[in-house]
Amino acid sequence: MAKIEKILIVTLCALLLAFSAAGCDKAVKKDKDVKEFKKGPDGLVMSFVPNYPPDKFIVANTDEPISILVEVRNKGTYPPQGNNQEDSDARTNFGTGAIHLSGFDTSIIQIDPLSQSISGIDLPSASSVNPGGIDTAEFDGNIVANNILIDNYNPTILVTACYPYQTKATSSICIDPKPFDTREKKVCTIGSQNVPNQGAPIAVTRIDQEVAGGKIQFKISVKNVGKGEVIWSRDGSVLNRCDPNQGRLERRDFDRVQLEKFSIGNVDLFAEGKCAPFADGTDDVVKLFNGEGFVICTYDIPSGIQSAYTTVIDVELGYAYRSTISKPIQIRKIETVG
Repeated sequence: MAKIEKILIVTLCALLLAFSAAGCDKAVKKDKDVKEFKKGPDGLVMSFVPNYPPDKFIVANTDEPISILVEVRNKGTYPPQGNNQEDSDARTNFGTGAIHLSGFDTSIIQIDPLSQSISGIDLPSASSVNPGGIDTAEFDGNIVANNILIDNYNPTILVTACYPYQTKATSSICIDPKPFDTREKKVCTIGSQNVPNQGAPIAVTRIDQEVAGGKIQFKISVKNVGKGEVIWSRDGSVLNRCDPNQGRLERRDFDRVQLEKFSIGNVDLFAEGKCAPFADGTDDVVKLFNGEGFVICTYDIPSGIQSAYTTVIDVELGYAYRSTISKPIQIRKIETVG
């Protein structure tokens, strides 16, 4: 074989190995992305579109147009994208959320009051094949120069998003009728475990187990891991009152999460009334203190079970969520001559 042919063969082999390694790296990265897409603590995330509005305005004696554009992205895993009636109802409920504009003197920055809120948010949730729905909320109006009585007016544009959301947390747990028997070979052991983020601003962070008298108590720790505030969505009015221009949220509206499901295998302990404590005389509301709370549910180990086994715990939490972004702007008024 000629020397040049050997060099070509070696070069081709090296290239094939490089391409193969790159392909493997991409496959590993893609697989990692699929596994990690739920790990964020966010629901709806907002940001101002650059230069909408600009940082500074200079006005004279005539009105100046102003446009405020807000990019809205759903980075969480709600609403579900299935085809059954429950998923359809969840998507409809999600559409009751709204984005509100406030923080300025409406006699100076005039935006139609009916246009200061945009409702009917319809953004698909994030998934392994979808990074999450994205849209833009646009608010247009005018700066009325004649109503500015000072040289510099420096308002802060506040954008508030209020929307219903849900957290679904699942994990494998151990059921052991004889947890203190250390002589028997077991497939699992009862204990505590941390739970990864579920792709929602309210998260189930930890599961603790205690066994006594043929029963297992499951303590589920809940935490506000997002950047906003959780609101008790006991009825639709809370979302209406979330508008800074219209309603007023009360102290008791905050830091309350509704337990909607707590099942071990095919047994829903919440539906059977085996969960506590709940706040304010309710039978489903978990109160958060400094952003954290818990609920304890009791599971009766089925009679006849003699050895340890693993099963699935399934927790669902419902709530409304409020988040805000803000941007200060400067409006400078100059006098014109002639």
